Amino acid sequence: MMTRDCFLIGLTGAPGAGKSTVAELLAAKGAAVISGDELGRRVLRVFPELKDALRERYGDEIFTARGMLKRRALGKIVFTRNGEAPWLNSLMFPKIHELLQRDIRRLCRKHHVIIFDAAMIFEWRIENEFDSIWVVTAPEKLVQARFASSGRLSPNEIRMRMQAQLSPEEKARRADIVFHNTGNRQQLQQSVNRVWKSEDLSRFSS
Repeated sequence: MMTRDCFLIGLTGAPGAGKSTVAELLAAKGAAVISGDELGRRVLRVFPELKDALRERYGDEIFTARGMLKRRALGKIVFTRNGEAPWLNSLMFPKIHELLQRDIRRLCRKHHVIIFDAAMIFEWRIENEFDSIWVVTAPEKLVQARFASSGRLSPNEIRMRMQAQLSPEEKARRADIVFHNTGNRQQLQQSVNRVWKSEDLSRFSS
């Protein structure tokens, strides 16, 4: 079903599966992309009271001297203490959702296909707000190798984040479209091209 005057796609998957790469490939086809990670950073600027709540609960150690959130430090706390992930979601998600809705309204004026690239679409229970849900999967060993090469997270940190989400298999089961990202970028590009054509999304192109 069409939402407003644009087609909304929720793009999700496990950390390191390659969903942001799929988002980049879709952007090259004319889709507008809203990044969940970027919303997570922006929400702290737009709603400074969220920083106050984080500081009150976790102290100054999760902030730099200039007051910037140390996301990795926060993640280590949230993913190792029982009850912290639900608390953080209850704090952050309503404001993130507000920004998402603002962005969709703004982008729908100029774009006909909009992608929301976010890991937590199912966990936030907003999948029904989209016209189609696309999931990117990849073998766990490949995900670990990608993170190891980037140095962004340790294997243990990756496992903790994955355990906080639905399993890749469950996400794939609930999806309308699944990309199995087991090859290189060129192969992923070919998969994106096939889906774009099969879903006839070119009719929405700006």
